[in-house]
Amino acid sequence: MTRRTLNICMVSDFFYPAMGGVESHLFNNAQCLMQRGHKVVIVTHSNGDRKGVRYMAGGLKVYYLPAVIVHSNASLPTFFSTFPVFRQIFVREQIDIVHGHQAFSTFCHEAILHARSMGLKTVFTDHSLLGFADT
Repeated sequence: MTRRTLNICMVSDFFYPAMGGVESHLFNNAQCLMQRGHKVVIVTHSNGDRKGVRYMAGGLKVYYLPAVIVHSNASLPTFFSTFPVFRQIFVREQIDIVHGHQAFSTFCHEAILHARSMGLKTVFTDHSLLGFADT
């Protein structure tokens, strides 16, 4: 039985060069998926001189998109104005699954919204210390 390889797009406002748990989780998760033969790209917002497309260890492709940062490295919600760029990435990279990370990442939620409108499969991972049932 042959295993199907997938094209996966991980999206979050929180990624390198910023440091933290979400950032390292995305990088390590992508590296493990690529070792299993899947193609992984990461989409995040630009950070300092990190703009455009960059490659990291193991050939991990990262899109650093322009965005207005409002608070704690989270981008300003724009909803529909990000659709053209997310669509272009999803089509160009032939994405099968969009995996969004972190409840406070507006990029994550916009990417999931746009991916679902295109009929793509989506996954959301919350890295918060607060549970959904907390008041």
